[in-house]
Amino acid sequence: MTDKKTYIAGAVALLIVGLIVFWGLKQPEKANAPTVSQEEIGQQNQSADIIYYYGAECPHCKDVAKFLEDNKIAEKVNFSKKEVWHNTDNAAEMQKKGEECNLQKQGMGVPFLYARGKCFIGTPEVEAFFKQEAGIQ
Repeated sequence: MTDKKTYIAGAVALLIVGLIVFWGLKQPEKANAPTVSQEEIGQQNQSADIIYYYGAECPHCKDVAKFLEDNKIAEKVNFSKKEVWHNTDNAAEMQKKGEECNLQKQGMGVPFLYARGKCFIGTPEVEAFFKQEAGIQ
């Protein structure tokens, strides 16, 4: 009789453990919010001050990309890059930035740079801004 009670107790224990494991697997995952330091928050806000908009297949944007890479601008200037030809959210955001500069939709194109409330359109203007920011003569 003792063996029978031991087997029953073991089976009940396994059943309880199995139910706990099953219940745990069914619970929705809790998103662990990433911790962000004050320094990173400052960098994010600073990069929001300078936003470079480009088109993936745009030949002028490719020229700017080469300039940025050759001069290691990303190491010297904190900015964000957003593609607008294939991303409608980025395109709408670029349009709003252009409207802040009183630009007409027809007058906007890429490469386009929004920096601290000012708009720069075209390779020469964008590169000139980055040269000044990076201290390149």
